[in-house]
Amino acid sequence: MRLGFFRNMLWNLLGAVLPLFAGLLAIPQLIGALGVERFGLLNLGWLLVGYFSLFDLGLGRALTRLVAERLAVGEMSEIPRLVGTAMRLMKWLGIGAAVLVASLSSELTSNWLKIPVALERETLIACLILAGTLPFVVLAAGWRGVLEAYGRFDLVNWIRIPLGVTIFVAPLLVLPFAQGLVPVVGALAVTRVLAWWYSRYLCHALIPSLAGQCTFDRTLLRPLISFGGWMTLSNLISPLMVYADRFLIGGMISAAAVAYYATPYEIATRLWVIPGAMTGVLFPIIAGQFFTDRLRAFSVYERAIKVLFLGLLPAVMLLFLFAAEGLTWWLGSDFAVNGYLVAKVLLVGVFVNSLGHVAITVLHGAGRADWSAKLHLVELPFYLLVLVYGATRYGIEGVAVAWLLRVAVDTLSMVFLVQRLEGNSKGFVWLVIGCTVSAMVLLGLAGEIDSLPGRMSLLCLLLLACGIFLPRQLRLLGQATSSFNPSIKP
Repeated sequence: MRLGFFRNMLWNLLGAVLPLFAGLLAIPQLIGALGVERFGLLNLGWLLVGYFSLFDLGLGRALTRLVAERLAVGEMSEIPRLVGTAMRLMKWLGIGAAVLVASLSSELTSNWLKIPVALERETLIACLILAGTLPFVVLAAGWRGVLEAYGRFDLVNWIRIPLGVTIFVAPLLVLPFAQGLVPVVGALAVTRVLAWWYSRYLCHALIPSLAGQCTFDRTLLRPLISFGGWMTLSNLISPLMVYADRFLIGGMISAAAVAYYATPYEIATRLWVIPGAMTGVLFPIIAGQFFTDRLRAFSVYERAIKVLFLGLLPAVMLLFLFAAEGLTWWLGSDFAVNGYLVAKVLLVGVFVNSLGHVAITVLHGAGRADWSAKLHLVELPFYLLVLVYGATRYGIEGVAVAWLLRVAVDTLSMVFLVQRLEGNSKGFVWLVIGCTVSAMVLLGLAGEIDSLPGRMSLLCLLLLACGIFLPRQLRLLGQATSSFNPSIKP
């Protein structure tokens, strides 16, 4: 079972890392072909799809949790009706999201974003194309939730890897034949529709009973919506806080500033592939076993936090120490001068927030999506105020600091909420806080080292320290998950 857990993690890592390499190769070419302003608008288009694709009332996540519970207790006959009910709801929610985005497109392009007049028309058409893909994006999220509940992360990533790569590659393939933003976005839309079709095909191949019993059942609405409702609130607010920085930059500063901020942001936040790979596997485990082996579930949580801390810190340190040199090599001195400080601040925030990913996974797996949603609701107005202040006074660097403060507060709160759920882990909470603060201080001091040998020496010492402790924690995490079977097959 240990090998199953880590094998699924490996699949998730591949699903995130391979598209990352595609992006590293493609983004410089996209900037050269589209120009900085069009590339900034393309970034906003990616964000638009990412945000409005969450208009599924949390049903994708709820479906994973409820299907995993049915598998854990052997009630497989109820799964087709669960899937049918959820998919019917998600279809109409996706259509509603498409209508909403289409109706807002004109206002967004003409009044909110600072877009040159020459680009307004093609930006509007691009928005309308993206709106048309939203029903397919929402439904694909539901089918993915079914595959994850069955522990079939191999199938999930058969879809995720090609989709992630084509986000960057498809625009490059069409640009030699048609210039501008519209053909680029059109190519992205085709990939989204294909991803929906293939997700559905794989689910029906995995669960043949879906073909005849995938019906709508009103009695299943309550368990879906009761969990999904709070997930919806969290899905609306949390991505708003995640994406607000770039839309605010686009509205208050310029489209070029979006590119200078979004590019280091995309690289820094790609480190989330590590906690994402882990929490994707953890969620169906926690959801399926929380009420049958609660102590073991919390043991998994604590081991996962330790593994993530030791595994992620060296990667963050590497990128932090060489942020300026890396941006210069990749995109040139202009991006390095405008973006290296942003990159360093965001890297610290990504490290801190990664620990929060594990905590919120436990809350959701335990069915307490309401706690995270209420927390995000309280955070939102304070964050927006700090964000506007930072953008006004300090530009994109101020935006980055506001983002760091927000994710630090969010992570600290999530850790305390898990402690409340467990009831006896105060010592572990303070261990997490102490180690995280120490890591942030270490990063701050490392930033003062100018010499290359000094930075290399510090990095080697950190790698050695983490390399000593990490293998034991990996072994303990494997033992903690050995009683679970996240690779259930029908």
